[in-house]
Amino acid sequence: MTRSAEARGVRSGSSRLRAVLAVSLFVMFGFGLIVPTLPLFAKRFGVREAGVGLLLTVFSGTRLAGDVFAGKLIDRWGDRLIGGLGAAIVGASSVAAGAAPNFPALVVLRGIGGVGSAFFLGALLAHLIGIAGPGERGRVMGMFQGVVGIGFILGPIFGGVLAAVWGLSAPLYAYGAICLASAPLTARVLGGPRHAAAGLAEAPTLPEEVPSPAPPAPARLRPLLRDSAYRAALATSAATFFATAAMQTLVPGMWRDALGRSEAQAGIPFTANAVAGLAVLWHAGAVTDRRGRKSALVPALALAAASGAALGYASSAWALVALMAVAGVANGYSRPAPTAMVADVASPESRGVAVGGYRTAGDIGAFIGPIAAGLLAQGFGRRAAFIAVGAVFALTFAMAAAARETAPFRAGAQPAERIRPAI
Repeated sequence: MTRSAEARGVRSGSSRLRAVLAVSLFVMFGFGLIVPTLPLFAKRFGVREAGVGLLLTVFSGTRLAGDVFAGKLIDRWGDRLIGGLGAAIVGASSVAAGAAPNFPALVVLRGIGGVGSAFFLGALLAHLIGIAGPGERGRVMGMFQGVVGIGFILGPIFGGVLAAVWGLSAPLYAYGAICLASAPLTARVLGGPRHAAAGLAEAPTLPEEVPSPAPPAPARLRPLLRDSAYRAALATSAATFFATAAMQTLVPGMWRDALGRSEAQAGIPFTANAVAGLAVLWHAGAVTDRRGRKSALVPALALAAASGAALGYASSAWALVALMAVAGVANGYSRPAPTAMVADVASPESRGVAVGGYRTAGDIGAFIGPIAAGLLAQGFGRRAAFIAVGAVFALTFAMAAAARETAPFRAGAQPAERIRPAI
């Protein structure tokens, strides 16, 4: 893709973008299949909650490790190869996990799947921020987050049905088959035009001064880290995943123990959260594009801080559901802007590294969230843990409010490829 074509980018209704989003929805639906059944599958091997926690932590940890070098691989080998490879790794490891003979084997195989997940999602996000035009980035990212949310909502429903009819290993087999089928599709939709081999003989002669190789990944990442907008995007990613993981740890127990509701209804608060977030994603993307990245992000973070802290004070099931819905609205409005900011500040040469750093921050939050929430709740009570969630968002709000605006159509915004240290 030429620089001018890349500057124009695809529009939010283009067939190329629809193809990428369709593959995303396909894979995220597959992941949703195993969300409610994987803990039960693990318990078949005689483990208790601590073993289930280990299984989930290993996946998050290996995905975090994969994020560290996925960006460098994407910059070197391209979105197409790394995305297809990631989908294939997840697919093969999931099929093997369904046939795991013991719990240690299951842990190892899910860990391998975490690396594949880092490759697939990193390549997907790098491709999206590369093809989205500056004036469409908020809406494109909103659409991407929307299909992810739809997959997570629909997947668990069908996963439960599969497990009930064909057994607890069936969702893992189905997820693996979906990812293996998606590997060539991923390579196809992430690929760009390629020159035929026969055409190499007619290629023009190289100039005498050949451009030097791209700088190492740390050298490309350092200018980004000096940018206040990129730091705000990293903080938002970390805070969002921290809060999501913390709520998954705290809300079910609060629903059952403090509010006296049944475990069968424990999904109601999370459904309210997800539906509310999906309902505002398109508008959030439009606001991000038309009024600037901070215009959507900063108020959303303020609302997230208030609603996160207030969850600890919910005195009834309806109050908890309502506050989870408010938190979902805040989450929906805060989602498109950070990825759009990453796209604004990253040059084509540093795109993979920029996405790798962004995803690493999110996975660090997801890794720390359950641990911090559990320790705070056990030592000081659930209310203190929810207040900590609000405090994390409050700190992120301060960083985002102080960050520079990167939207190219806003007065004072810096050009996307001219990264300057924040003042």
